[in-house]
Amino acid sequence: MDADEIVRLTPDAIRELIDSRRINAQPKQPPGSRREERWPFPGTVEVWLPDECYGERHLLATLHNLSLNGLAMRTRRPIPTSTRLALAIHQPELSCYGHGIVRHCTRASVGYLIGVEFFYHGEEGP
Repeated sequence: MDADEIVRLTPDAIRELIDSRRINAQPKQPPGSRREERWPFPGTVEVWLPDECYGERHLLATLHNLSLNGLAMRTRRPIPTSTRLALAIHQPELSCYGHGIVRHCTRASVGYLIGVEFFYHGEEGP
């Protein structure tokens, strides 16, 4: 896949991105505790927060890991659990846009680690 254009976030697009950099990694969780394996993916996530969120509504986050169902990112500010957001993932192989919902927001040594579950086009999301 070429990053000359921004494509819609789909399971196939994420699978192709993961396959382009498949890394042999040791799972951090016991077998069966996650639906999909997570893969380390440093990069940038662009985030647009809904109007009801306080402060700046557009921010850049650091991509931490990626799976078919979602991602983890680091931000300087917290984003409340259950917040629906729009996002764009920017990688050399792919830029894609879509939507997700914040599943957790954990204070880290620097900023916050935020887990986002994707919902794909045609899904209403949780």
